[in-house]
Amino acid sequence: MKRYIILIFLLATPFFNPVFSQQKDYYSDVDLFIWVVTNVEKVEAGWRSLGFNHFQDHGNLILQDFKVNGKVAKTEIKMVSANIGGAKVLWIQPISGESAFSQYLKMNGNGVFALMHEVPTLVELNSEVQRLNNLGTDVWQQGKFVLTGTSIQFVMMKTLNKGKYVLGLYHGESPLDEAKKSNNDLNCKFNQVAFALKKSNKKSTSAYWEKLGLLKFNFVYPVDTKDKKYYGEAADFDLEQGWQRNNVPYEWCIPMAPPTVYADHIKKYSEGFHHFGLGVGNFEKAVQYYENKGFKISMSGGWGEEGKPGSGKFAYVDTEEFGGESIELLWSYKE
Repeated sequence: MKRYIILIFLLATPFFNPVFSQQKDYYSDVDLFIWVVTNVEKVEAGWRSLGFNHFQDHGNLILQDFKVNGKVAKTEIKMVSANIGGAKVLWIQPISGESAFSQYLKMNGNGVFALMHEVPTLVELNSEVQRLNNLGTDVWQQGKFVLTGTSIQFVMMKTLNKGKYVLGLYHGESPLDEAKKSNNDLNCKFNQVAFALKKSNKKSTSAYWEKLGLLKFNFVYPVDTKDKKYYGEAADFDLEQGWQRNNVPYEWCIPMAPPTVYADHIKKYSEGFHHFGLGVGNFEKAVQYYENKGFKISMSGGWGEEGKPGSGKFAYVDTEEFGGESIELLWSYKE
């Protein structure tokens, strides 16, 4: 009986309540990527040359009901939406006025700025923002994208420094909801979100997202990698991985021994979003496709026993000139 009394007391005591809540369903998917660039026309042309064909130019927009750090701001942007193998992207070029977009460009250069999650109702969106506020995370900017026939209410939180990317929430129809299938030359399928992260920050970054109610990282080291190459030359690079197993997994790539594209990215830009993982049906054909177009394979290798279940291959295509991010071609053995 005493054990039951103690247990009831502990459950009723505030300091016993778990700090971390279960991840909300809408955090299991990334519904939009906000990608900030200095020249949206150049970026669109570049991704067309990479074999992607679904784009929509939304022209110049004045953001509605827009606030930055709680203050009203008049801000103009240029926007193009894209579908990268099933990943829905908004490329945003700041034109005038103050915004977190322009601040990010000054600090980091071109790159994916925010991962946006669609919340079912405005009431729930506001409730989630309040929950994050209570955990010490403030709103960076908020407002509306008003497009032809669509309106998106969005909030972007101040998570960049501790979390390495901006956590965003929105309610409304995205510009690419009508695109049921991604149109690209190789029929690539978006299947992974990946970030570059310093070893010294791996535990604090994981703990930060767990505190906010997202999944903690499942670290893997050593990583089974073979046939390793860096820009076509044999290399003995080493990495650690941190995984968040969402519907589309998040991979946190931690460089351990050079040379790696992750360390290169951190040095050139900063920690944060590094690449889109794209599944391909014919690995050799996909690699050849990009090499024939003049793109370099920056890092490549494989895992598992070749020709056996559990094996696969990967190759990073250096696409950073078109917006500061890379793509990773991924192929897994199928019986």
